[in-house]
Amino acid sequence: MTHDQMSEQCTRRPDGAYLIESAPNYRQYQAAKAAREIVERIMAPITAAVAGYKSELDRMLDAPAIYLGPGK
Repeated sequence: MTHDQMSEQCTRRPDGAYLIESAPNYRQYQAAKAAREIVERIMAPITAAVAGYKSELDRMLDAPAIYLGPGK
């Protein structure tokens, strides 16, 4: 068997549906995936804002203290 024949045999399309498409819960999986993507899109700006706030807070907490008042 040549290399091309082996490659063709390994990559041929199945006679029926692919495994994931023939799974009993495939439609449920698709609905859950779509719902997750919607939630991610809604939450993306909030997640970015929280990450920015945390980054700024960490930067301020690591900064050296500044004393406003009479000098030493």
